[in-house]
Amino acid sequence: MNKNFVQSIERVPAALLALLLLLCLPSSAAWAEEAGGQYQLHGDVVPIPEDGIHDPENDAVHTLQAPAEAIKGFPRDARGVINWVETLDRGLIAPRTGLTGEEKMHSVDFDVIFRNTASMPYVRFPHLPHTQWLTCKNCHPAIFLPQRGGNFVTMAAIMEGEYCGVCHGKVAFPPLECNRCHSVARENAGLR
Repeated sequence: MNKNFVQSIERVPAALLALLLLLCLPSSAAWAEEAGGQYQLHGDVVPIPEDGIHDPENDAVHTLQAPAEAIKGFPRDARGVINWVETLDRGLIAPRTGLTGEEKMHSVDFDVIFRNTASMPYVRFPHLPHTQWLTCKNCHPAIFLPQRGGNFVTMAAIMEGEYCGVCHGKVAFPPLECNRCHSVARENAGLR
């Protein structure tokens, strides 16, 4: 590789490189198309026995409600992805507290602000919408250490399915709209 090119790339701020990478990547809709479509984005309906998740030889697959039917009237965001927080707030779903339904839920209403965001706005992590349907042990300590400064979260790690990416981009909104997470203005915005 050209030595001058490598040296010039090394001088480009990391945030600019990340922005360029995101602009060059296909959208979540394009990723879904490459994967054969996704109901949340395209309305593609795959019968349960053919979804690659359930055992088609098990007679129980014919008693399950089709996901397309179950989520038909759920609210969606600007990209067409289901807004699960609004769905929960409207009472359209009532998540079980665990496998048996007897586990205790402890919703907590406090935010964690991640400040290691290069030149991007800080990230606000709201515990409330997460703990309304997940117990603490879903994330702590396996995904996030519950201590200040204990998690070096990067967008690269998230896009690789670590940290927030364990859920976001799979069962929760994809990490492609920066302002959904990077929502806290920096004290020195615009200064370098």
